[in-house]
Amino acid sequence: MKKIKILGGGIAGLTAAINLKQAGIEVEVHERKGFCGKPSRDFQFLENWIFEADSIDTLKNLNIQTDFYIKPFYSMEYISPSLKRCLKQSSQPVMYLLKRGPEEGALDHSLQKQAADAGIPIIFKSSLKVDDVDIIATGKKEPTIIATGVTFPFDHPDKVIVLFDDRFSHKMYTYLTINDQVGQIVILNPPHIKDHLARMERSIKRFEEILTAAITTITHRFAATGSFYFLKNARIDGRYYVGEAAGFQDCLTGFGMMYAFKSGYHAAQSIINNDDYNHRWQVDMLKPMEISIRNRYLFEKLSNDGYEKYVNMLENPNPVIVKLLGGADLQSLLKRLYNYSPSYLLRPILFWRKLAPLYTFLLSLPGRLFS
Repeated sequence: MKKIKILGGGIAGLTAAINLKQAGIEVEVHERKGFCGKPSRDFQFLENWIFEADSIDTLKNLNIQTDFYIKPFYSMEYISPSLKRCLKQSSQPVMYLLKRGPEEGALDHSLQKQAADAGIPIIFKSSLKVDDVDIIATGKKEPTIIATGVTFPFDHPDKVIVLFDDRFSHKMYTYLTINDQVGQIVILNPPHIKDHLARMERSIKRFEEILTAAITTITHRFAATGSFYFLKNARIDGRYYVGEAAGFQDCLTGFGMMYAFKSGYHAAQSIINNDDYNHRWQVDMLKPMEISIRNRYLFEKLSNDGYEKYVNMLENPNPVIVKLLGGADLQSLLKRLYNYSPSYLLRPILFWRKLAPLYTFLLSLPGRLFS
């Protein structure tokens, strides 16, 4: 078999390369930058709720060595625009915190080393044209979301807070991560929003209010992009599109690392076995991505008033509501959100006023049944 050329040295491209090399197929990775992966040097999360298997076990099954920094998180706190708070927890890891960037211990550094140790040539600052490659693993040229973030020293226990408020992140969410005395705030906004710096400054002040502590020193600023539109046909003109190049991403919340790993693996296995790449990835990944698009449509219909109802619903102890949401366990709740459509969480909020009599009746059921 001819040598396979991959354009892009991120998660998807290197996963494909590692699997091809293990199967005895010669492969070559071409990277536009002087290093592989993201330059952001930030914390990112590998979700652990979209697919049935544990995400770390999945990586091992995809022939990826998990020798990089990994920390499980079991809870998230959700906060409404009026600062209504709801802490949700899980008995299993809800997500795994990873470090991104070229430094030792980061995911990107590890994947680059795994490829190099396997004897895979990586040509940095490559000018190879798209027409000359077999697998395209580059980012999307037209993003639909822009993430802007800051990191800072912060003496506080590990924590993740998700803040819903259009004043900071328009039709998305703002989140705070604290890990090993390092804090990180990220705002997410569509490209037409231009006042990113002002929104970030307001977000910092809001989290200072929430945490009742000052954020005094910003040590790093970063930005990244994402897309909420994916290709239904990811095999075009004989080339395999993987990861962000195919738009494979969770369209509701923006998680994309597992889709990158999986699509790189599926492209490699399709080449190894000479079978249908589109069939492979669609069987594995299409359903949750399509559900995330529908949920994204519903979420964008909300406003700050809707976010208030969302957090109130999450906080509601009524057993009927808890059952409808998928249970009190956070991982179970998120699995319900990503495996059923229309969304059990978002559609009720959207039609809150029309369905209010029904909700009032449901809320009264425990008293009716047990009085």
